[in-house]
Amino acid sequence: MAMNQHNKVIFIDNQTSIVEDTYLLAALITLDPTISYSPVKNASGKIAFEVKGRISENMGKMYQGEMAPLNTYVSNLKSLRSIIFAMKNTQIRQAR
Repeated sequence: MAMNQHNKVIFIDNQTSIVEDTYLLAALITLDPTISYSPVKNASGKIAFEVKGRISENMGKMYQGEMAPLNTYVSNLKSLRSIIFAMKNTQIRQAR
């Protein structure tokens, strides 16, 4: 596997997944705002998100082209990226 490739979703069990793709998670949250998630550091040191609940149905909706508000998607994406940057900045400060 090349260095820049990653798994978009790792299914741990039917209620827990690790989502490494922020664009995918933003879309899932846009389709279902009740999805709960928390940031985690994966084995390679990158920030991913542990997602609680069943996301396969929402992934199916997304890949079938279900419409969702663009402004909500962008807002969700900004929020996720903000979490990633905050965690990275915290790690950098702790390393000094």
